[in-house]
Amino acid sequence: MAHKQKVLIVDDEALMRFGLEKFVKQEGYSTIAAGSGKKALELIEDHDPDIALLDLKLQDSIDGLELLSIIRKTRPKMVSIMISGQTEIHGAVEAMKLGARDYLEKPIDFDKLKSALNSISQELEHTDSDTPQNETPSDIELSFASEKMRKVVAIMKRLSLKSDLTILILGESGTGKNYLCQKIHEMSSRCSAPYVQIGCSNIPDHLIESELFGYEKGAFTDAKASKKGLIEVAEGGTVLLDELGDMPYQFQTKVLKLLEERCFRRIGGLEDTPVDIRILAATNRDLKLEVQEKKFRLDLFYRLNIATIELPALRERPEDVPILINRFLSIFCAKYGTGTKTISPEGMAILGDYPWPGNVRQLKNLVEKLVVLSDGEEITAAEVSENLDTPLPPTAELSVSTSTPPPAKPISATVPEDLSLEAMEERFIRRALEKTNNNQRKAASLLNISRDALRYRLKKMQISIVDDEE
Repeated sequence: MAHKQKVLIVDDEALMRFGLEKFVKQEGYSTIAAGSGKKALELIEDHDPDIALLDLKLQDSIDGLELLSIIRKTRPKMVSIMISGQTEIHGAVEAMKLGARDYLEKPIDFDKLKSALNSISQELEHTDSDTPQNETPSDIELSFASEKMRKVVAIMKRLSLKSDLTILILGESGTGKNYLCQKIHEMSSRCSAPYVQIGCSNIPDHLIESELFGYEKGAFTDAKASKKGLIEVAEGGTVLLDELGDMPYQFQTKVLKLLEERCFRRIGGLEDTPVDIRILAATNRDLKLEVQEKKFRLDLFYRLNIATIELPALRERPEDVPILINRFLSIFCAKYGTGTKTISPEGMAILGDYPWPGNVRQLKNLVEKLVVLSDGEEITAAEVSENLDTPLPPTAELSVSTSTPPPAKPISATVPEDLSLEAMEERFIRRALEKTNNNQRKAASLLNISRDALRYRLKKMQISIVDDEE
């Protein structure tokens, strides 16, 4: 009987692969085969198999257990069977804990293999018949209904498996760039290695080289011992260069070398240090414009602009707003033990018409505030309006989006007509700082912008404060 499922066979012994392929094909399945974990990942990306037969011990940088872990993260619907020797029982047990459906000892009992495959085949056929065709991916914690986000997720899944590929993530503040980068790391073969996030806008210009690359003992007055940089700490894993557009121009040459040669030199060092990392870069700036204004290197832009994911602003995908609201309601009601809460139809209508300048981050923060402050089971339109901040006017922060946002609500009827945009923005920021006793985190929350964006504006406006963190 012919089966519609495709079986991936992974074994580094050619004779074993050949025997398994022959038998599985005879049972009516289509097959693909790989002799290494790395090749298996390529076949998974290209062919999307339904079932995997994995050898526990692979003479490769990616062994059977690691491959199984990656499959569970990136292809949760794929069913895996582990193959192990009699001396590898402990590994087989670990495989079952990681989600393997079954394990078979070598030499293979082909009757048991046939039974396992047929059982899985029937289960998959039943699942396929019961699953809606428009079901969103269950392997990542994203909630959406829009075609724009569907395309983003599809690109992310495809690029995540290419573990050496540098990816540039673009999007306005609050669209979820950091979250997306975290998911790319988790879905990659580097998921068990470090994930290091470097905020390029948070590190003073004179410290960025030592923070990223480290230094040797005696490199400068206070260098009493050698120190690893963040790049070296991430060995084998993933580095996110967050807000790369804020990186000092003079330092960008060294980042270009890191991207092209995968090596760096510590301050005071005499030799380059090779490093095995994947680099992700995220920014809310228009890098093409930054290049034109001589703030970003053209050669670095070309090197980054190979694989790009652009996150749409929330106002560009309004159909996702109610889905995100309900998801956040569920999360925060459980977090604070409030019981189930809903938002009234009138309140949902207000939220649906709002332009969301702070994007998903602003929506999430608002829902959390509503859950905490509302006493009833239904959050009213009045409560929504009371806690929904009036959008700030457009600012100097650049957006990668080219679409025109809906018109913002009036700021205030008392704003002088001759007040400049810059002065108006500074007035909002100073007022927020006064209300929060110079607490930058709270002020940024009031303004519905990120803390990094607030720091950027403070620096631009030459506003110097002592951050009163609580």
